[in-house]
Amino acid sequence: MRKQLFLQLPADGLNEADELCWVLRDDERPAGSLFRGPLAETVKQAAGARVVVLVPGVDVLLASVELPGLNRQRLARAVPFALEEQMASDVEELHFALGHRDDDGRIHNAVVAREKIATWLEQLRTAGLQADVMLTEVLAVPREAANDAGRHWSLLIDGARCLLRSDSQQGLALDLDNLSVILQAALDEAGDGLPASLDVKVCGDDGFTASDHHRQLGEICAAAGIEIVLQPQEDEGALLLARGFDEKVAINLLQGDYSRRGQLEKLLRPWRPAILLLGLWLVVQLGAMGLEYGRLSKQDTEMRAQITALYREAFPQARKVVNPRVQMERGLAKLRGSGGGQTDLLGFIGKAGPILKATSGLKLRSLRYKESRLDIDLEISSLQTLDKLKQRLSDEAGLTVEIVSASSRDGKVESRIALQSGGDV
Repeated sequence: MRKQLFLQLPADGLNEADELCWVLRDDERPAGSLFRGPLAETVKQAAGARVVVLVPGVDVLLASVELPGLNRQRLARAVPFALEEQMASDVEELHFALGHRDDDGRIHNAVVAREKIATWLEQLRTAGLQADVMLTEVLAVPREAANDAGRHWSLLIDGARCLLRSDSQQGLALDLDNLSVILQAALDEAGDGLPASLDVKVCGDDGFTASDHHRQLGEICAAAGIEIVLQPQEDEGALLLARGFDEKVAINLLQGDYSRRGQLEKLLRPWRPAILLLGLWLVVQLGAMGLEYGRLSKQDTEMRAQITALYREAFPQARKVVNPRVQMERGLAKLRGSGGGQTDLLGFIGKAGPILKATSGLKLRSLRYKESRLDIDLEISSLQTLDKLKQRLSDEAGLTVEIVSASSRDGKVESRIALQSGGDV
């Protein structure tokens, strides 16, 4: 059995400091355990439980009306107007909770003032308690199993409070002083649908049997041919109501505006303009992000095309271009050479440049770089100067120098020298 907490609200209103009565039922307590204390204590024990709130029967009217077969939404709109003549208040001020349709085609309903149910829910919410089911205590009065369904009425007398349940979703609340008058009116209204018996459960005071109320009750039932069955109870009324609760036939007041969804919508209603503005802002931001993404995607495509074109220009022998940036880096690394003390073109110039510049009478004609070797065509003043240049490049720059050719013409020496990194042949 799932843990259930049954909270019985007092008829004179719910106050945080008042002592309340509640019942806990679970696998360890199938018959229920009764507790009394402040509302804060109730909240603590409600953890993990399905909370059933029993509201005073005098605040809820159980009424039925005959309507054609409509869906629940249409019934919810039609019932208030169908019951309007039976209501003392304006239907706009009342909340109508739909029940089941009986065998005669009548829809049973529970009617409560909107102000009243709103107050209950606000008081519970303030205390930190969320009701899963809220119903009139009348529909929790235990009913005896009967061979004739709907032909047995149940009356629960708990002190001065009386709860009469005439069917699974019908009944009313009354006080003990008016019991005989209201019971007679209920029997008159029942017409041919009189019960076969009236089961009377009396809590607490055993003196009811000797009271005028019991005598009057007996006279009314005898005159109507109804058997009266008196059942004194040792348990308190709250325990009996907890055991008599059947969610399948209960009319839950938490419907429509007072359902969990309805209450959430009510809480969100003041924030709706802000939520709409937030939604509009998000749409604008997403649109701007989409446009920016499109622009960047186009720019990326153009840059990739430029890189590919640049790579093909630099490496015309390349056949397949998959990742031009990576392929470009690899190609440049290959041109520069790697390992074994090899030097790239910029390295040669960095080492040999200052020495060449400082050599008087030297003119450069051309430079050719290939496979880690720099060939320099130059014009110099004499062979002795050329020999000194070779020595300086070797000693100061650490390069291997080879004089490939040298010839004298018009008092000048034209020569080609080959430079390689130190250690290369």
